[in-house]
Amino acid sequence: MLAANDTRPIMFELKESTQALHDQTEHGNFNKELVNGRLPLAQFVESLAQFYLIHRALESQIRSHRPHSPAMSAVVLDYQFQEPYLLNDLAYFGRNCETIHPLPATTDFIARIDAAAAECPVALLGMHYVLEGSNNGSKFIAKAIRRAYNLTDRNGTQYLDPYGDQQREYWQAFKDAMNAQDFSDVERRQIVRAATETFAAVMQLHRELDAGSSPTPQATAPKTGGCPFHR
Repeated sequence: MLAANDTRPIMFELKESTQALHDQTEHGNFNKELVNGRLPLAQFVESLAQFYLIHRALESQIRSHRPHSPAMSAVVLDYQFQEPYLLNDLAYFGRNCETIHPLPATTDFIARIDAAAAECPVALLGMHYVLEGSNNGSKFIAKAIRRAYNLTDRNGTQYLDPYGDQQREYWQAFKDAMNAQDFSDVERRQIVRAATETFAAVMQLHRELDAGSSPTPQATAPKTGGCPFHR
């Protein structure tokens, strides 16, 4: 719980408040299989499909509210929007985005996004923090994925490694921008709350993906492009 008139950097509060949830997410079975390159291709592509729906919803709300929020305008830069990377990855694997159906966890996640946007739009930064921060670890996961599916360059892994060699620089810029904002106590509480809820939502989605839930047609490796993984 944040103390009243807390003057510590918001990024410190976010890290401290979400560390346990971060660790749980990192050590979940789905993430372990992903890190070790053992996740079946169909489940990997399904995860991209579900996160596409989530990012589309979150980034649409941020784009809508950003012009009216100095904090959002300062923190969220266009290159941070992950929807284009997901579209590229899904296109590489031949997934038609128009046919993606959300898993229950994704539906709940999107409902959380919409509720946060209606109640306190700046809380969307807490959700964005979790997803933007995940790029620090997913950059290394991308290497395992490339080996597992024999992918070349960044084909199929742009979402996991969107910034390449600029990852550290971009993450530092994000942290600096967040810490520079003069959030009210209420806004800080809402941002941290949204971040913790996002970790919980991601874990639930991972559990459903790990269980093999797949409301969309099974993915197959692309016929061209250097991914001969077939199931």
